Amino acid sequence: MKFTKLTIENFMAITSAEFTMSDRGLVLIQGQNLDDTSAKSNGAGKSSIFDALCWALFGVTARGETGDHIVNDNAGKNTRVVIEINDNGHIYRIARHRKHKQLKNALTVSHLPPTLGAAWADLTKGTDKLTQEVVDKILGCSLDVFVGSIYAGQERMPDLPGMTDKQLKILIEEASGVTVLEEAYGEARSRAQLAKAAAQGVIQSFDTTITRKAATEDHLRNAEQQRADWETQRTARITQETGFARDYVQKVRATDALIVAEPTLTDLETRIKDLDVKIAAVGHENATLTEHERDLANKNGEIRSLQAEVTRLANDYKKRKEAVEQIDHTVGCPCDACGRDMTADEIAPARAAAVKQANSIAATYKTAKQQLDSALIDAQKLADARDAFKASMTDVTQATTLRAQLQAKRTQVEALVREKETDAVRARQHAERAKAIKTEINPHDRTIDRFKAQIEEEEQRLIDLTENKEKADTDVAHADAVVKVFSPAGVRAHIMDEVTPFLNARTSHYLGTLSDGNITATWTTLVPNAKGELKEKFSIEVENMQGGKRFGLQSGGEKRKVRIACALALQDLVATRATKPIDLFLGDEIDDALDEAGLERLMQVLAEKAKERGSVFVISHNSLRDWIPQIIEIEKQNGETTVREVAA
Repeated sequence: MKFTKLTIENFMAITSAEFTMSDRGLVLIQGQNLDDTSAKSNGAGKSSIFDALCWALFGVTARGETGDHIVNDNAGKNTRVVIEINDNGHIYRIARHRKHKQLKNALTVSHLPPTLGAAWADLTKGTDKLTQEVVDKILGCSLDVFVGSIYAGQERMPDLPGMTDKQLKILIEEASGVTVLEEAYGEARSRAQLAKAAAQGVIQSFDTTITRKAATEDHLRNAEQQRADWETQRTARITQETGFARDYVQKVRATDALIVAEPTLTDLETRIKDLDVKIAAVGHENATLTEHERDLANKNGEIRSLQAEVTRLANDYKKRKEAVEQIDHTVGCPCDACGRDMTADEIAPARAAAVKQANSIAATYKTAKQQLDSALIDAQKLADARDAFKASMTDVTQATTLRAQLQAKRTQVEALVREKETDAVRARQHAERAKAIKTEINPHDRTIDRFKAQIEEEEQRLIDLTENKEKADTDVAHADAVVKVFSPAGVRAHIMDEVTPFLNARTSHYLGTLSDGNITATWTTLVPNAKGELKEKFSIEVENMQGGKRFGLQSGGEKRKVRIACALALQDLVATRATKPIDLFLGDEIDDALDEAGLERLMQVLAEKAKERGSVFVISHNSLRDWIPQIIEIEKQNGETTVREVAA
């Protein structure tokens, strides 16, 4: 993996810079601070280059700065760092912003695949956290591994030979990845616990399934007993319904015998109709008799009227006759007006008028009497005709009595027929019920089938759980084995045993170059105590063939060489943890306290690094132009920092 180009805008001390980082060989970075008379190159912004690279990739500088602290003081905004990466032909552009006028504080990632004619694709996610995961995947390492594998700085170069056992052990474990193994050990134990919990869960499920299966079998036996009881009840119900049907059939037969012994309904209805004809004929006779009675009554009414008229006329004639006699008695009687006696001639007109009226009434009486006599004769004739017809009328008393008897018999036979039909219907109903009961589905069959299916499922589950239990036991055994592997006595101990030879080899390589083989530094995990017994202890044993036998007895320059060699060896160990080799190395003031001979040998080491990594950038206050032909100068003036490349 190569970092091809770095672009910096308003980051820390750097206002603007852009330069190529890949395949540069050995490059010197020097600075000049014209704004501070108390400094020559300090504060110019040399270290800001790697800080910018680290911040662009991880959001934090190599020296631990984050947030708005990385924004250039003069600009106060629009901070942006862009790094382009070439990973086997895949080009990635990673850009991080801070207080930017357009992209605010966003992290963006774009990708250009090696396919001919391909276009840039945006890999930026919805949040910086998700986008950072994309960046981590591209780099293939964490911040600690990244910094530890490509960066050696004065602030990050520990005094390894002077550390205590505990400090050195912690550092070596971190560098060798044992701390990751500790996490793996914790994860292995967690997984072992989960595996045991899962195994226990399988056992509990197995026991629960056995208990549930036993309960289901009990339910099945109960259901089968209920089914048998229901079948017994079915037989009893069929017997009962069949008995009812048989009883009603017997009743139908008995009723049918009674019906056979009686006249048929047809005969009875025929005889009743005949009687109804006769009774209807008597009704016509009664109507004729009624007509006779009515005619006689009308004639009697007429007679009564004539009798009343004759009586009235007789009385009226008597009165008229008395009036004539009264007139006759007035002859010789004095006149009421003059007192003179009345004569026959004088009363003759009055008497003639009275006689006339009397005669007229007598004539009317005679006529009325003749009409009355005629009416009496007619009435007698009507009475005789009525009596004669009445005597000739039919006597219906016997016919009515016989009809009533026949009607009662018909009602009786109809009742028997209805009773027979009703009993026949009931007999059929009970027979059909008995038949239906025979075809009824036992309601417990479905329950039994369900319990049997459940038992089959539980038996299959027990088979599966048995297999799962065996697998769970295997998983537990494997998990325990993994725990042992990652335990302090396992692979961690093995790694620590392997780390020491690696560190000794790399330290010897670097220190042999830096000191011409006069100084040795040996990493060891066992040291003798006062009794000469070996005990576990991490330390770096330093010996100078031309001087002191311990690290503390070395000069400042010699100590510097030992520190550099040990730090570079430790850095090589860290680099082995990266999944993708990074073709870059940056040394920040690692030449401090070295004399000219030490610098020359350090340059040999860095030149070797440049061949290994492709690009090695050296930040230094010293003039190293005799060894490093490529120079990047960083100059700070009036708060503005400029970056330029110059020839040696």
